Amino acid sequence: MCKPKKKICLIIPYFGKLPNYFDLWLESVRHNLDYNFLIITDEEIENNLPENVIVIKSSFEDLVKKVQSLYPFKISLNSPYKLCDYRPAYGEIFKEELVEYDFWGYCDVDLIFGSINHFIKDDDLE
Repeated sequence: MCKPKKKICLIIPYFGKLPNYFDLWLESVRHNLDYNFLIITDEEIENNLPENVIVIKSSFEDLVKKVQSLYPFKISLNSPYKLCDYRPAYGEIFKEELVEYDFWGYCDVDLIFGSINHFIKDDDLE
């Protein structure tokens, strides 16, 4: 497989206790070093992190303030679960964190990845 020449980051806001299968998710991203994974969380995640995982510690309340600061109208974001409604705006919400990337996306920690390069090629990104 050819590794992509484009830099790609997948964003995962996660608030609350991490699931018991989180280590399996970490192991699957460890095998996809051509992609970075940005986790925004209130949990302590330090042990055995793959080099392609970036953790930003934040409270849910601070993230809500950040999102609200982008819009002149009152947002509705009362629980972490509702962050999924804001996925199309992650590029704007996390623009400072995404400066060095060509592409961004999002995922959840309940996905166990195989080889992402098997499915995403540079031709697909042009």
